[in-house]
Amino acid sequence: MKDTGTHHHGPLAGLGAGAAAVLFATVVLLLAWHRVAAQVGTGITVLVYVVITAVCGLALAALFYAVLWLRHRVRHPETLAGRQVVRAEVVDPAAPPAIAAAQPAAIEPPRVYLNVTPDQLATLMRQQVTDTQLPRGGRDQEPA
Repeated sequence: MKDTGTHHHGPLAGLGAGAAAVLFATVVLLLAWHRVAAQVGTGITVLVYVVITAVCGLALAALFYAVLWLRHRVRHPETLAGRQVVRAEVVDPAAPPAIAAAQPAAIEPPRVYLNVTPDQLATLMRQQVTDTQLPRGGRDQEPA
């Protein structure tokens, strides 16, 4: 007896189960692509525009920087360092006294300069001493 369930006569005759699944998935994807192709195309177009805008922006920024650099080079050529030959120098052994003199001095309080004569300064100092020796009430307190 012949098995009639496995023999096919049609466009898919001789196609295995795996190949049929791949073919079915391809057809489903093509139908889905047909439905969303416009949205995907628009998205890709937007991404391309974003990349083009970023590249143009970077190019404009580089051009602007180059113009500023050239302008500064023309207006202030003395600020540009030329090629200088650096040579090693032998340090004199008598250099430590110069190095010791270059150390910072001790911290001093700030100097205050007043536009007063010595007599006026003495009067101000006496007044300060008498103000600090008053009772706790201050100047406005009358004696009892």
